[in-house]
Amino acid sequence: MNSALCQLPNALTIARALAGPFGAVLLVQSSQASVESDAVRLGLLAALVFIAAAMTDWLDGWLARRLNSESALGALLDPIADKCLVGGYLIAYCAISGFDAWLVLPVLVILGRDVAVTALRFVRPSAGTLHVTLMAKTKTALQMIITAAPFALIFIGFRDVAVWYHYWIGAVWFLALLTAWSAWPYYRAALRH
Repeated sequence: MNSALCQLPNALTIARALAGPFGAVLLVQSSQASVESDAVRLGLLAALVFIAAAMTDWLDGWLARRLNSESALGALLDPIADKCLVGGYLIAYCAISGFDAWLVLPVLVILGRDVAVTALRFVRPSAGTLHVTLMAKTKTALQMIITAAPFALIFIGFRDVAVWYHYWIGAVWFLALLTAWSAWPYYRAALRH
């Protein structure tokens, strides 16, 4: 099989990781645009980057299995790429909110958990590969849905952010609790080794 084709899943994973900071910058620029048409264009582009990158989370794994090119590197990069994508956009939302403490606190919990679990993968190599749990997969799916929710709400016509902002922050708090809870199986697995 073509070697370049076998590298496609990892290339998609790396692209997802890079899409996080890139899309986050577009999102912040959208919020700071002085012309409405620029704000809409940049916001739409930020949304499209997020959606395309989020879809690669499924696509890279499917391709790796289909091409029989699953690897330890891919297994390591995949959750890191998810964290870069979601984390980048959550940080952008914090910046846009003027670093509203009600948003910053749960985002710090989410980012802190993600950094801690990623560090655990490197610090405890004797624990072997920390396999992604069903809870972690559910958490990642919810992270992507909740991160995309402001785009969806604005696109379906809820442009008055004040109407839904506090409900969305409640969802981010729920996500922070779920994210923190989902770290426990990783620590338990690491402690067993």
